[in-house]
Amino acid sequence: MATYKGFAYLYDTLMDNAPYDSWAAYIDCALTQHLSQDRKSHIVLDLACGTGNITIPLAHMGYDMIGVDISTDMLSQAQAKAAEQNQQILFLAQDMRELDLYGTVDAAICVCDGMNYILEEAEILAIFKRVRMFLNTGGVFMFDMNTEHKFKAVLGNKSFVANDKEASYEWDNHYDIDTGINEYRVTFTPNSGEPFVEVHHQRAYPIDMISDLLCKAGFSSVDVRDGYSDNTPAGDVVRAVFIAIA
Repeated sequence: MATYKGFAYLYDTLMDNAPYDSWAAYIDCALTQHLSQDRKSHIVLDLACGTGNITIPLAHMGYDMIGVDISTDMLSQAQAKAAEQNQQILFLAQDMRELDLYGTVDAAICVCDGMNYILEEAEILAIFKRVRMFLNTGGVFMFDMNTEHKFKAVLGNKSFVANDKEASYEWDNHYDIDTGINEYRVTFTPNSGEPFVEVHHQRAYPIDMISDLLCKAGFSSVDVRDGYSDNTPAGDVVRAVFIAIA
């Protein structure tokens, strides 16, 4: 499981085109559909929260946020941003496969394909069970995943090059159709400092498999969307969003 070391300090710059605000608004809408609209009464867990790009906006909306990430480097960035914006958020350095909270929460989210980093089906199920254990009955578990179509048809075995105001990077992608494992090797060249390489692995899972695992973990219902929309996924969906009710 990648820990985002050097990448943590360039992450926000290189991801500045991600639609975090619209994702946060969509999540807020989904949560208020299933929970009461009194946001200040709800504790929301953000798994693989990274630098807090969803955690912090939801805190601004009034949710009591907990951010969990395996990378202490990413969490240090999140903590600094939250402090700058006067948001008091509990950040925990944990592997979500070993999730351990002090109490229950009303909702859990995982945004920007954090769940794809879990490479074994048994570990996915174990995470779902732990989330269900810490989720109040009637609570919402919402997360997105990159799809098989994205790994196979969009990323495939290709290379990408990009430049930004703080760094450039070369992304060499390889997708193994037999294992469903996608490897991306990224060479970062900061404008100041030495180049470094990070290798990340994600796995593609069939949408039906993930839905079945959620049911096995004890969730009462599962809805799947084509990205952060109200559309039903088709064969060319690149990001599937799952909304499971405890």
